[in-house]
Amino acid sequence: MQDASNEAPLTQEERERIRLKRLERLQASMNTQPPQQQEQQQQQKQQNPTRSPQSSSFSAVQSPVPRKAQQEAPSKPVTIQSMSPSPSAPSTPKQPSLTFEAWQNEALSRILQVSLNKNAAAPLLFLSSLAEELNNENEPLLISQASLDRVLVDRMSVDPNESSNTSILDRGQLRLTLFDYLLDCWRRLEMVKSQTSRVKTLPANVIEERVQSLNASKGLLVSYAGLVIQMPDMFPQIQNGASLGAQQLIDRLLADQDSANGVPTEFLKDLADRFKDDGLEAITQPLVAGLAARARTATILTDWRTPLRGLLTLIDVPTMAASIPQVATWNPANATARQLEIVSALGPFLKTSGFCADDPSVAELFGTGLKRNKSDASGAFASIRGAVRGLHTSLFQGVNGIVRSGADPREKMLAYFYSVLRKNERRAQMQVDRATVSGDGFIYNMTEILMRFCDPFMDNSHSKVDRISQTFFRGHSKIDISKVTRICAPKEVIDGYESGGALPGSTNFISEIFFLTLGFHHIGVSRMYVDYKRFMKDFYEMRDQYDRLKEQETAGQLSAENGLLIQRYEAQLDKMITFRLSLESQILDPTILGHSFQFYNLVMVWLLRLVDPAQAYPRSPLKLPLPVRPSDDFAILPEYIFEDIVEFFIFVLRHSPETVASSTLDELVTFSMVFLTTPGYIKNPHLKAKLVEILFFMTLPYRGQRNNDTLGIKLNTNAMALQCLIPAIMNFYVEVENTGRHSQFYDKFNIRYNISQILKFVWTNPIHRDMVKAESQKSESFVRFANLLMNDTTYLLDEGLSKLAEIHDIEVEMDDKAAWAAQTPQYRQEREGVLSTAQRQASSYIALGNETVNMLSYLTVEIKEPFLTAEIVDRLATMLDYNLVILVGEKMSNLKVKNPEEYRFQPRILLSDIINIYLHLDTPTFIAALARDDRSYSADIFDKASRILEGRNLKSPDEIAKLARLVHKIEDVRQREAKDEEELGEIPDEFLDPLLYTLMEDPVLLPTSNISIDRSTIKSHLLSDTTDPFNRMPLKISDVIDDVELRDKIRAWKASQRSKSTMAMEIDS
Repeated sequence: MQDASNEAPLTQEERERIRLKRLERLQASMNTQPPQQQEQQQQQKQQNPTRSPQSSSFSAVQSPVPRKAQQEAPSKPVTIQSMSPSPSAPSTPKQPSLTFEAWQNEALSRILQVSLNKNAAAPLLFLSSLAEELNNENEPLLISQASLDRVLVDRMSVDPNESSNTSILDRGQLRLTLFDYLLDCWRRLEMVKSQTSRVKTLPANVIEERVQSLNASKGLLVSYAGLVIQMPDMFPQIQNGASLGAQQLIDRLLADQDSANGVPTEFLKDLADRFKDDGLEAITQPLVAGLAARARTATILTDWRTPLRGLLTLIDVPTMAASIPQVATWNPANATARQLEIVSALGPFLKTSGFCADDPSVAELFGTGLKRNKSDASGAFASIRGAVRGLHTSLFQGVNGIVRSGADPREKMLAYFYSVLRKNERRAQMQVDRATVSGDGFIYNMTEILMRFCDPFMDNSHSKVDRISQTFFRGHSKIDISKVTRICAPKEVIDGYESGGALPGSTNFISEIFFLTLGFHHIGVSRMYVDYKRFMKDFYEMRDQYDRLKEQETAGQLSAENGLLIQRYEAQLDKMITFRLSLESQILDPTILGHSFQFYNLVMVWLLRLVDPAQAYPRSPLKLPLPVRPSDDFAILPEYIFEDIVEFFIFVLRHSPETVASSTLDELVTFSMVFLTTPGYIKNPHLKAKLVEILFFMTLPYRGQRNNDTLGIKLNTNAMALQCLIPAIMNFYVEVENTGRHSQFYDKFNIRYNISQILKFVWTNPIHRDMVKAESQKSESFVRFANLLMNDTTYLLDEGLSKLAEIHDIEVEMDDKAAWAAQTPQYRQEREGVLSTAQRQASSYIALGNETVNMLSYLTVEIKEPFLTAEIVDRLATMLDYNLVILVGEKMSNLKVKNPEEYRFQPRILLSDIINIYLHLDTPTFIAALARDDRSYSADIFDKASRILEGRNLKSPDEIAKLARLVHKIEDVRQREAKDEEELGEIPDEFLDPLLYTLMEDPVLLPTSNISIDRSTIKSHLLSDTTDPFNRMPLKISDVIDDVELRDKIRAWKASQRSKSTMAMEIDS
């Protein structure tokens, strides 16, 4: 721009051509003046009727042509009268010294840094062209609301890059980009408005008029600021390398909001209000995209806060927040699960991760080396957890701001969550290509956001549980469960339920958040818990292999090939330790676990309310038994809801019990009791087994417990546990014999081990002990329980002790160093593999066997009759005698192994428990059964056992004496029975039991095979197998028929044989 003396003014034709070009460019972006500005200008016209009719204000579309301002000789700078009252100002308002027009001119000149006075001094810029126009139009040379539009256009039309304008670059902020100039004008206007509002010496109507004028002016400033963001080339801009357009605002959003380089929230509010319903999305989209681009390159260890802070600054403006879900990249329909975290509007912010699987740089926090552990990484844990918690807080603040900005943004936010959930369904699968699904951090962050939305209805009293829909999945729900397994609904129920329409009120915001949180837990942390368990198994196996190789290295027996293998193992283990620590830093975060604990408490309460016929839980206690058939609303629920609950509590009780130590476990105990005791509600026995596993982990001690109290104390105090625990676990002990799974044979031992531990834990409680006695009165069910207990004891001890003998043999072989070294490498490797397998199996079998024997030991103190029934007692006696021979017989030395504690082998305790059972069941029936055991019983074995017990102080003298008396009674019975057998002589085949080949006492006829068998034999068989042993047809004990004819024949034969024997004896005598 040049002074008028240096450059001729534009001709009218040139001005008109420029005007039309400018209007054409403005037309597409701004069609009308802001309503507020129109209204304020109309008010000003009404308040100032004497003004020239030609001085009407221009809308953005009607803007005057751009002009080149002309610089005049400097004169005194224009100043604005102070708006602050002086200390001595009178309290009574007085008329202003300046007219409104004069005040407005001075105020706007100061704000815009321009003047229509050719004598204006720096920093004011003289707008010579506009001044000339106003003169020609006979308008006063005053800046007013009426001329403000023309003033702004004239000022912004100055080209700061023309060499002729270099002398005035210090005026009117010409060195700034237009957006920066307009923002500075806005700031100065806000300052003037604040000062004007605080003036006490002017009449209220004067102050109101001035404030209205400033508000109208502010609207025009914001309008042009929005336009130069969208179309930075609309006016000449200084070419100094500075960013233009949206990037200018992005840079300011990335800066500290309170600094000069930041952007005030109030300005953003004004900008959003101005362009609401008038293209605000066109401004928002590049801003969000620019911030997302910055976030895309950030990590949890770098500056992730800056772009997220910029986003939050936008979201702090509700109108701006409401516009974000309108941008084109909000929820790209064609994006894959993996792409969503890159290309969706919020994805780059949500993907910031503390998992090294997502961000390898996280591994740097945890160092290197095979000796690292959690205590070494405590500093890294605190650092990464603190950062992630801060991230979650900020992310929730942003998402919550969008949700609260209006109904439509809320629905779009929920739709985004549903979309992420739907596209990541495969994350719940056992095997999945990680490249096809979103990363752990992305899902983890979204889960925690949803959890925080749940906070208002996760209160301890669960007062809002009735607000959660029970029919959310009726009809076509927003979460597709058509391909998932249901809790217990048959196909026809599922089809009918899903074909029906959704019920009114079946969904609301609380319900949607609740079910989304369930879904994200399922594809997120629940899957991580399972993956962690699988990873730890692989980790321990590799570490064991590494340790064995290191032992060989120490012994000098390591081959060159295995030396290279050690190096590979060390490198792999180092990576696995880093991965483990990274994973544990996230999924074992006490804050996150505590949050999930609260949520799953709510889920359990909701499920219990769903099965409560009165629909009154938790306000009223749940009453058992429940109806035989559950409601369809419960039956059709995805099975994963139940599975995720039990997996979570197993995980937290196993790895972080201190996290829930201060929390109430009443809901968990009630939940477990209800579904363990109610048949038909949970069709998958595996899930019921998980409930038992939860109760087992509650009984274990944990680090940091107080007064030796475990979490299992609830089992001794909870009213429902006192009533239901014993029947539930004893019935389930029987039920798991047949689970329908291919691994049921081995599964049952683990489940029964857990049950044995629970039973041992509560046995000292008189109420529970009385419940066991009450169960023992149910003869049929308890006899089945006792039978399975014996079966398990027999199998486990036999397998466990035989594995110990196998270990003993291999250890003896390896101790002969010369002979072992002479063997081929292949042979040694094979034997080492056999040893490893035997060691693993021995540990498992012996641990389980110890518990079953111990259970028999303390149960027989109080309960005897079920163990003395005909179908049980002989097998029990045989089992005890056999294992007594193994422990103290001639081959006992075969059980001596190195480090027996590794296999939980405690022969003294095992021997003591077995002897206890003998002593507890010292009855004529049991003694007779022992006497009938011709395979294993031996008085010499009992004598040797007594010497060991006495020598090791395992039993008191009274107990030793009692055992001796028991053996004496057994010997007496054996002598009598030998005499009876001699009297009977050879038994006819038709009188022999077809399975045991013993003389039948109470023969019965099997209806389908038509074979006679002793009643005790078939009853014993049916305890383990519900089929006819001769044709495998289904059979119940109630189906058998008394074989009266055969029984009478046997009795008659026995009488005849005894009579013959008596006569023979008399003849001999």
